[in-house]
Amino acid sequence: MFVPKLTSGDDFQGAWEPATATLDWCESNYVWNFYVAEWWNTLSNLLMILFGLHGAVRVYRSGGEQRFFWSFLGLFVVGLGSWLFHMTLTYPMQLVDELSMLYVTSTLIYCAVEIKSDTAKPNYLLAAGLMVMTSLVCAFYILIGHPVFHQVVYVVMVVVLVVKTVQTLVEYPRYWRMFAFGLAVYLLGMAVWKVDVHLCAALRDLRATGPGSFAPVLLEFHAWWHLLAGLGTYIHIVIMAATRSDVMRSNPRLDVGFVMGFIPLLVSRPASKQV
Repeated sequence: MFVPKLTSGDDFQGAWEPATATLDWCESNYVWNFYVAEWWNTLSNLLMILFGLHGAVRVYRSGGEQRFFWSFLGLFVVGLGSWLFHMTLTYPMQLVDELSMLYVTSTLIYCAVEIKSDTAKPNYLLAAGLMVMTSLVCAFYILIGHPVFHQVVYVVMVVVLVVKTVQTLVEYPRYWRMFAFGLAVYLLGMAVWKVDVHLCAALRDLRATGPGSFAPVLLEFHAWWHLLAGLGTYIHIVIMAATRSDVMRSNPRLDVGFVMGFIPLLVSRPASKQV
């Protein structure tokens, strides 16, 4: 396994065993529920699922371009796939999780590349090219079965997405601060994910007997990765949808409002009321 699970005696038998996934994360298995292998790693996907559904509904009701509807719906699918993977630790559900990450990131790259296009007509050639490329990558990953390949490809795709978005924000800078916040949230999530991978033994000790014993969920860093990556990705899609609306000078315009002062959501406003 790429991520070794320590045999510390705090794992339990559960409904989906034997586990067939090539990955097993640092959270102890079947501690909280007989039917959920990794309780916190599973539940932490709920935020991603809700953000994806909420964004898709907002775009649909506002008449926004379908590319952003599918982007938000893709975020929902990634959250659902991750939920099923961590709940069961089975290989088919692992593929649902991992392959959906690549396809959805490919969709976001399409949105970023086309964000300054002066027409709402889809770029079918670009869409087909990205779909073929992603499908070939997924097929090769299934063939070799090594998670490192998937993770490297995913990081490269995220870098491409960020670079294309930065290039757009140089020309349309209204959401620079929001982009920086979303990117920082995402990178923080990636950092705690790597800590969870490489310092699993220390984290388990702290959950069991150290200062984390009063609230071990605080040290379930892979669960925090889900929360932070889900929020960061959601913010990125919101920024792209609102910036695209600025490019197209839509009326009503897709704009950004806030919940709790820092969670953005898409809103529709007449173009004359834009700030």
